[in-house]
Amino acid sequence: MNAREGDLANGRSRSPTVSRTDPIGVFEHQHTRHREMCDCLEAVADGLPDLVDQQLCASLAAMLRVDLPAHHRSEEEVLFPLLQMRAEPDQNVGGMLAQLRREHAIDEGYADELCDLLDSLAAGGRPENPDMVGYMLRGFFESYRRHLHWEQAVILPLARRLLTDDDLRGLTEQLSTRR
Repeated sequence: MNAREGDLANGRSRSPTVSRTDPIGVFEHQHTRHREMCDCLEAVADGLPDLVDQQLCASLAAMLRVDLPAHHRSEEEVLFPLLQMRAEPDQNVGGMLAQLRREHAIDEGYADELCDLLDSLAAGGRPENPDMVGYMLRGFFESYRRHLHWEQAVILPLARRLLTDDDLRGLTEQLSTRR
């Protein structure tokens, strides 16, 4: 287990801490954690069938069950409505956000399936078909990395440009009540 995998397995992140008064920074921090999760899923896929870290698999399953949907709800219920409200009609923000919502639903469905596999690995089980399990893990983390990159490169910079100081204060309050 490398340092990043050990940190994730123990509930820690190697990403720097973020100020709670920078709500966009909170989303950036969560994206960093989710990229670390993808790196660990890749390590699990690479280690199949014999080199499986059971503690890491348990931590990854917990992240997929809890952190992933909570992050998506924060984006969809708090950040996206603010962006939609501040965007000009010609910016097609509504179309972008609708696509991200669809991706969230797909990712969460896929994550549910992965949790069953990770739970089995965490309990010491060996996959009947390690190639298929590796393929499933890779399909998820490759797609999710693209999703995170797009949000990081397009959505969060857009939020920094469009949201007012009042929006950011309200966003900070709403995010703090969701913890």
